Amino acid sequence: MTLLLKNILFVLAGLTFHAGMAQNIGRIDFSEIKKNVENPASAYYYPNLLERIWADDTTLNYSDYKHLYYGNVFQTYYHPYGVSNAKKEFSDIFKSGEYQKAVEKGREVLAENPVDIEVTLKMIISFLELEDTAQARIYGKKYFGFLDVIYASGDGKSLETAYVVISVDDEYRIVGDLGLYVKQQMLINDCDLLLFEKKGQGRVRRKKIKELYFNVQMPLMSLSKSFKDADLPDPDKDPDEEEEEEVNEDE
Repeated sequence: MTLLLKNILFVLAGLTFHAGMAQNIGRIDFSEIKKNVENPASAYYYPNLLERIWADDTTLNYSDYKHLYYGNVFQTYYHPYGVSNAKKEFSDIFKSGEYQKAVEKGREVLAENPVDIEVTLKMIISFLELEDTAQARIYGKKYFGFLDVIYASGDGKSLETAYVVISVDDEYRIVGDLGLYVKQQMLINDCDLLLFEKKGQGRVRRKKIKELYFNVQMPLMSLSKSFKDADLPDPDKDPDEEEEEEVNEDE
């Protein structure tokens, strides 16, 4: 376990170093997005985009969703590996089938972070269960608006052209949209490689999708910062290190 922790810290430290030097991840220019979302004079100033999506503005376009999605990483509440108490409550309510309560709690979760694609999808389902098709369409536009942004970030066929996501959970929104079933997952450099079952693909597409790459550099950077800020105990020494110290003491 100690050796695993050492390896994780080593990998994350390396990722943080390289990411800090890079302005682009695949097709996404994070430097440009950061400049736009932090500029009050920009059409993509983040507080203004938030007000629009919270108000169910259906005129939000691709560029708006792109800045909402990737600009999310520059917000103080960006914690891709964390789950808020409100989201936990929402998940429990949704599972119970209390859809009216679910949409109320879902709005609370999306007020904390509107770029939660999983919750947005469950809001669509909840409204459909309540036979409120108007609201389902509004949330459907948000959901597919974010998916379109991810699809445009690459083609998922290689490390260099991986889809760029800001949360590992978002990989599974793409996988679900494509009707795929994951059989294996592995981390290669700063990308998740997902391998898929062949079953179920024959009826959906003529050419089966065997694998897809997702760049998770931004979530990993956030995780690296969490490790850096955490008050972690010193790792245990390896047996070889302990033996070397004993030899030195004897001398």
